[in-house]
Amino acid sequence: MMDATSSDNSKSPSWDGWNSNIKNFGLELQVPYAQYLLDGTKSIETRGYPLPDALLSKRIDVLESKKGVDGVSSVPDRVLLTSHTSADADGPSTTMLHRRGWITITHCFRYKTREQFVADAHKHLVDITSGYGWSDAQPMYGWVVGSYGLYDNNDDKEKNEDDCVECIAERRMRSLFEITENRSS
Repeated sequence: MMDATSSDNSKSPSWDGWNSNIKNFGLELQVPYAQYLLDGTKSIETRGYPLPDALLSKRIDVLESKKGVDGVSSVPDRVLLTSHTSADADGPSTTMLHRRGWITITHCFRYKTREQFVADAHKHLVDITSGYGWSDAQPMYGWVVGSYGLYDNNDDKEKNEDDCVECIAERRMRSLFEITENRSS
């Protein structure tokens, strides 16, 4: 596990690494919001920061975590990924993420008023009274979902043809993780 103060997990939106065509990234979401993004129920993801421009229209894996305390990630900065078929009915274990599917974000905007945020409640599904709700003291951004898809058993099998391959997610900025494959010898 990496030190939470490590500069590797606090990249800025202008970090050159976001521009890489060979890097894969994932977005952590708690149960049940990962599923809501992947079935189209939730069409706007809300965050307190803008999506790095280099990730706009790029496929981003949806990494599901267990429900926790609002605004506090229970996921370590470096964690093993599981496929959706290996998680229990309540989602992944506390210290794991599982790769449920993917999304693209078409654009990102800043909510300027509480009224604007409330008007979009049917799109982002955030209760205004929750820890993720509107705050006059903090900026709030909407990430508009373009396309989305679930990984099915066949996708998992193709990704994991070699039993010696495991995927690791390493936090790069808040809920954004870089996904890498570690091959055992």
